[in-house]
Amino acid sequence: MSTTTKAPWHAALPKPTSTPASVTVAELREIAKTKAAGKEYIVVDARRADFDVSDPGSNFIHPAAINLPAHTLYQTLPVVAPLLQNIPQVIFHCNSCKAGSRGERTAGWYQDYLDANGITTSKAYVLEGGFKALKAEAPEELKEVSV
Repeated sequence: MSTTTKAPWHAALPKPTSTPASVTVAELREIAKTKAAGKEYIVVDARRADFDVSDPGSNFIHPAAINLPAHTLYQTLPVVAPLLQNIPQVIFHCNSCKAGSRGERTAGWYQDYLDANGITTSKAYVLEGGFKALKAEAPEELKEVSV
């Protein structure tokens, strides 16, 4: 019996060349207190299947977040980037934001797109520790989403 190893979802996509800076949960809390959501900062939640509005526990999102799954972000950057390019701080996260994670990749792809197109009005960041850190350190900051 042979076993077939399935390639990871990102195998067909280029590796980002940018390494965006990180933002801690404490820094995000301060940003949220002092800046206008959607104008001065936005959070991009790159989770896909692990952001499930029908599953208690994984159905929370930061109130300044939009859900743009990592699995399709790269292909939609020509549409997404112009929508975000005037927001100075675009903070990406996935579930954990470990090295090579969806949060790190999506932030890198976004920054690569900005750099390639000479866009300097926006900058990508990665939320240190991702959604897990946000939920552990600032659960009161999250909004429950339900169907």
